[in-house]
Amino acid sequence: MNSYERVRTVLEGGIPDRVPSFELMIDPRVIEGIVPGGDYMDLCDAMDLDIVVTQTPSKLYREEVVDAEKHIVRNEWGMLRQYNTEVVSHPLHGPIETLEDAMVYTAPDPNDDYRFEYLKELVARFKGKRFIGFHLHDGFNYSYYLTSMQDMMCNLIEEPELVHKLVDISMEHNLALAKRAIELGADFIISGDDYGSKTNLLVSKQHFQEFFLPGLKQLCDLATDNGVYMLKHCCGKIDALLDDLTGFGIRAMHPLDENSGLDQVSIKQQYPNLTVMGGIDCDTPLTTYTPEQMTEYVKGVLATHAPGGRYICASSNSVHSSARPENFLAMQEAIHKYGCYRPDGSLTWQ
Repeated sequence: MNSYERVRTVLEGGIPDRVPSFELMIDPRVIEGIVPGGDYMDLCDAMDLDIVVTQTPSKLYREEVVDAEKHIVRNEWGMLRQYNTEVVSHPLHGPIETLEDAMVYTAPDPNDDYRFEYLKELVARFKGKRFIGFHLHDGFNYSYYLTSMQDMMCNLIEEPELVHKLVDISMEHNLALAKRAIELGADFIISGDDYGSKTNLLVSKQHFQEFFLPGLKQLCDLATDNGVYMLKHCCGKIDALLDDLTGFGIRAMHPLDENSGLDQVSIKQQYPNLTVMGGIDCDTPLTTYTPEQMTEYVKGVLATHAPGGRYICASSNSVHSSARPENFLAMQEAIHKYGCYRPDGSLTWQ
């Protein structure tokens, strides 16, 4: 099997030749430490990563520097964002404060070719060889990016019409992005909005179902109706939403973070149409283990998570700037060595 065939087999519930690998983001410093002078696509070839994905959604939009000293930029949405040591900038505040603002607001053109340049490169290099994804948002993140987290939380109660309008703005844009990405050759759409903290949901289940779930379902329906897969990244303790999120066609979820109290093995048993993605703690193992310790750690995760299929090995968030390149390399080598299946779904080394 090649990588494309391997991932598709897993998403369809079959047993591949080995466990596929995935990362939502890999920091450029880690890439440089493994393939000096190379880029993300070179790394995917060098390490035989099965799934490739476009950059974080904030990179789909041009930015202008507002405060160089504080690393603050304004993007095409009119959102202020601040960079630190990581690839993803931190949202500060958006251009919308009132319902009146929202009613006259115009979102960036979703069909601007700028937004698809990276996807086109992935398709040209990997189509039919690796599983290609387009990373975007659904209706949750932009509802506070366009205002602020505090304002969005208050307005769920004080001005719900405004939140509904923010979701509408976001979903109209992201549905158009997804449609174009599918036309250009994406094999899957992945939404990166986070609904949970380490200990609980960010909003109540009732508010999530009313305001944000319908838009996510629209996005999933668009993907599946057009013959591609819908995957979901969502950090935090989101077990209260799993029935909702698995009820309309989302085929795989990442990272189902076990440090937030989720149990991937139990989730596999409870949701037989779902592929789980993750399992590798991106904190201590990737940052402080020796490569030998990393190998044994990954081997242990594979032993519990991989049997029976429906598992894609990945970190519990991303390969961030503090990750040791040699540990990420050891992780991938362990997946290739110890993630091989027998036809019955057991691992060959067990």
